[in-house]
Amino acid sequence: MITRKDIAEKANVSVSVVSRALNNSGYVDAEKRERILQIAEEMGYHPNPVAMSLMSRRTRQILFYCKELKNAFNIELYEGMLEEAQKQDYMMVINGNLNFQNVRNVMTDGIILPNEVIAQKYLNDIGKNYYLPTVVASYGRHIAFSRAIPRIDCDLWKGAEKILQYLWDRGHQKIAMVTSYDFDNDEARILVWKDFMKYELGDQIERYYFGINSKSLSMDQRVMSFPEEKGRGDIKIPENFFEKGELGAEIFHERKTDATAVLCFNDEMALGFCKRLRQLGYRIPDDISVAAFDGVYSRRYSDKNPTTLALNPKKQGSKCVEVLLDMINGRKFKYVSDIQTNILEGDTVRDIRR
Repeated sequence: MITRKDIAEKANVSVSVVSRALNNSGYVDAEKRERILQIAEEMGYHPNPVAMSLMSRRTRQILFYCKELKNAFNIELYEGMLEEAQKQDYMMVINGNLNFQNVRNVMTDGIILPNEVIAQKYLNDIGKNYYLPTVVASYGRHIAFSRAIPRIDCDLWKGAEKILQYLWDRGHQKIAMVTSYDFDNDEARILVWKDFMKYELGDQIERYYFGINSKSLSMDQRVMSFPEEKGRGDIKIPENFFEKGELGAEIFHERKTDATAVLCFNDEMALGFCKRLRQLGYRIPDDISVAAFDGVYSRRYSDKNPTTLALNPKKQGSKCVEVLLDMINGRKFKYVSDIQTNILEGDTVRDIRR
């Protein structure tokens, strides 16, 4: 293994001069620097990354915690991080093991967390006493953190209003909702739907809410087939949105509401919902219109491309890395950065005014 001492001996200079030349730090005569770099290349010198990180106090690595690697939204979020990190000569490391004590043993310059709930847990576990530059991808939850960390926020409050208004403007005044959470959950999509539909649906509003979870469906054994429901409250277990969408379609069929449109929690849930509805004999969008959130690439794999509110996860992931590296390098940054949403029209919403 070639060392700096070997290069110094061949160049007839001191090791400290070699170090300054290789690190581009401190004065070295231009001709001598060029000779040292040429010798290093000829000898096949490659610096030890661990040693380099100890000297520079930089690993040039960023850790992204993500438990749901089967979720296309998180993959697109990661792709955005990867592109921005490569531009700035950084590497992305991904980990889905929710044991934040292990973060202390990871060589990383900073951490990106996928949502506010995970960020709150991280800060409560180690984040208050262990300083590591931290950024969170956020979605409108009103959670007060124990210390201030930058949020790259996709405004689901305005976004949910946008997609609901889109359905309303096409004649859909009775819009049901399918999610994996219970009716009292404080998630932005749920709260906006309840506020938007409260006057139209009145005291019947819960009949139009399909929460596919063990709390909402405590008497329905079908929901207990999901591991996340058997271990309810354990945020280490990923949600199976696609299959919960399928079950949501079955319950929607059984409940026989007069909803003309359904808003699903995300694209994966909408794909499962639409698949099962068609198996039950429904025509989409002729019999029922379906819309969702996320706007991920997996929508294209269905013969009916769902209409959706695009949250633009690649842009959000890229911004997470950009702000985190500003923190790491001592540059100015904003504590809240906004990611805009937009509607992607598909094949699953019909204008019933015509």
